[in-house]
Amino acid sequence: MANFTVNNISVVGMAVVVPENKLERDDFVKQFGEDVTTKFIKSTGIKCIHRAVPKQTASDLAYEAANKLLNNIDVEKNKIGMLVFVTQSPDYRRPATACVLQKRLELSVNCAALDVGLGCSGFIYGQQVLTSMLQNSQSEYGLLLLGETASKLVNPNDKSIAMMYGDAGAAILYKKNNGSIIKTSLYTDGYRFKSIILPAGGFRDMDASHEEYLCSDNIRRTKYDIYMDGVSVFTFSTSDVPKSILEYFEETNTTADSYDHILLHQANQFIIKQISRRIGAAQEQVLISLDRYGNTGGISIPLTICDAFGDDNDMEKKNILAAGFGIGLSWGITSFEIDPKNILPVLETDSYYKDGIINPSEY
Repeated sequence: MANFTVNNISVVGMAVVVPENKLERDDFVKQFGEDVTTKFIKSTGIKCIHRAVPKQTASDLAYEAANKLLNNIDVEKNKIGMLVFVTQSPDYRRPATACVLQKRLELSVNCAALDVGLGCSGFIYGQQVLTSMLQNSQSEYGLLLLGETASKLVNPNDKSIAMMYGDAGAAILYKKNNGSIIKTSLYTDGYRFKSIILPAGGFRDMDASHEEYLCSDNIRRTKYDIYMDGVSVFTFSTSDVPKSILEYFEETNTTADSYDHILLHQANQFIIKQISRRIGAAQEQVLISLDRYGNTGGISIPLTICDAFGDDNDMEKKNILAAGFGIGLSWGITSFEIDPKNILPVLETDSYYKDGIINPSEY
């Protein structure tokens, strides 16, 4: 494991946005039938997802979350010295989408901006990157943005995952604050990179055929569709992840009882229950949002926080343990404090950046 400690940086606000376009059980039944839908909901716990409309991107969702957050927190934008955008759904192959977001949010040209290309571990990794940069800078604030529209990368007839992926965007503002400690452990197992993969479209296979193939799980996909080895991912999630959390407990001299709440990546309900049991977490500690939002990748942890505390008037700070895990394979564990009064409720939007659609005449 790679262990990190960041001192004197704290979360000062959090906001999450999902698309207005909502799909519920009846929508799934129309496409996949009663039996398939019932079985899927029973095994995953997912009853509803939000999908981005065709022109709506991950950065649109992240932008709306950031705009909402910055309009609710008294912060001068020129004091935000860095922006990190975590996504595997960028607006363009080039430039980095973080540059577009820096412009849209009207942040200073003195603000460093970069993309991090990670998925379900993205919040854990993104927080570590952002807070490390902030700790070693003269800036007072840093902005972590996350966005994902994985639903656009799934074969709509793939009954194994078409009902799983929801789209969302998140914004978390960090500030230098004496006394705060964020401890993080990060892991990577690239030896299993094929476990969750979208083979085509990158520079390894830019012009692959759109022909459908019959995969080993008897589902037809093109090379432009996400493929997931369900058995391999389940084994990883219920074995490697809880083992790493227990190592984190040992490293930090804590137990599950040391935390007010435990936030696990919202993969599916059975995986969450298995991990919770293996790390000794009480059911009431483990917060859930996947039944209403599905698997939103790296956004699932901040989304679950905003879902739980966005309308909470409880002014007591909460000590959070969070674990993100998935595609890569990549995973991480972290702990930090949140103040519920600065956690905003989940917002829905259908807006998109019209100026982001580039026409050849503009070149």
